[in-house]
Amino acid sequence: MMNQLIGLLLPSIVSLRIYDKIYGEEKCIRTRIERYLKSVLFVNLLSYIITIYIFRVPNFIFTNQFTTKYVILSIAIAIIFPLVEKILKDNIKVGIKVEKNEKKD
Repeated sequence: MMNQLIGLLLPSIVSLRIYDKIYGEEKCIRTRIERYLKSVLFVNLLSYIITIYIFRVPNFIFTNQFTTKYVILSIAIAIIFPLVEKILKDNIKVGIKVEKNEKKD
């Protein structure tokens, strides 16, 4: 149980520290919690995808050895995730334009 908590929650703390370096430390606790939870979601999702589909380990148990490997993989993803998000936010803009297509009689 403790290995699972370490593997799932620890790498996102690293990601939160990277966010602080990139964007500046956020004073609002709500924003920090949202960043942390978003990081937990995406870091673990990507780690699971890599573990299951690339390393071909469909059924895994958080043993000490597996937890160490999983944490290293997750920390690598946690470092890359905020950097990729920053690049995407700076370079990709999404705009929505709504036009009425009604005829007036």
